[in-house]
Amino acid sequence: MSEAKTVSGNRILAWLFGLLGLWLLGVLAAIWFGSELVMKPPWYEHRTPEQGLKPPDAFMLAGWSPGLNDPETDFGIPYEEVEFAAVDGSTLRGWWVPGVADAKTGIVTVHGAGADRRDFLRHLPMLRASGHPVLLFDEREHGISDGTGKGITFGIRESRDVSSAVAFAKDVKGLAQVLVLGTSQGGASVILAASRDDRIDAVISENPFTRIEDLLGDTAMMRQIPGQLRGPIIRLALWRMGSEPRDGPIDHVAEISPRPLFILHGRADSVIPFGHSERIYEAADHPTAELWLPEEAEHAAIINRWPHEYAKRIHRFIATAIEAP
Repeated sequence: MSEAKTVSGNRILAWLFGLLGLWLLGVLAAIWFGSELVMKPPWYEHRTPEQGLKPPDAFMLAGWSPGLNDPETDFGIPYEEVEFAAVDGSTLRGWWVPGVADAKTGIVTVHGAGADRRDFLRHLPMLRASGHPVLLFDEREHGISDGTGKGITFGIRESRDVSSAVAFAKDVKGLAQVLVLGTSQGGASVILAASRDDRIDAVISENPFTRIEDLLGDTAMMRQIPGQLRGPIIRLALWRMGSEPRDGPIDHVAEISPRPLFILHGRADSVIPFGHSERIYEAADHPTAELWLPEEAEHAAIINRWPHEYAKRIHRFIATAIEAP
């Protein structure tokens, strides 16, 4: 073979390897960018205490209204600004709404991904009617609590913040019993938190998801991504969040027993299909666990569609949970 042909062949190989390298870099970049979108979707915004909570008109779900300012402005309910430490030393911020004098049982509310403490403002008059104090707080990387720019972790870090909030309610505010009430990511977080924290006395989980990988597989955004990329994106996102596959609420819900557990999920939920809650309930292995799947209720909006039935069931569960040993 002539020297010219050898040189030409080497150039072709170099060109092909260069193209392969560029293609591989493109695929890796797409996977990284996809995981970044998972943890920081376009609707996600984390703000500083100086900026304050995001304006009410920035909320994406109309069902969150009314109640997008603060307890006093929206409902004339007095409250206290509070701060407490997360397990990593960062500061979590929220509102403490006192109950009746000498109340020893309280409620900690846990918002969804990309939301903040105001997720449960519309619930506050109903919750406060039970006479129990209520803590509404922002998880790490949410609202105006501290964060390092890591974004959403779908309950991995947020569930640790649930335990921090319960510790604050018991150790600082002097409560003897604390129930946790979470929605969406918060619904998953309260299950994960209670599975490892026996200081949580009862759990109300609204529209939770079974596992992060199941949730992402159900989202419209992920379904638009080619199947060959979808799996690597989800696995990288899980790794960045500090999670393992098959490590979601469905895998740990049985550890809550025998503490009271109430799972509820609207059948019209277009964000997290109600089948997630059905499967979690089946995995609970809890003879006294409750499941409610109301018709015509969208994501995180059962109280909007069925306010009286919602209040009746929540108050009944709280009363039963307080009496539980």
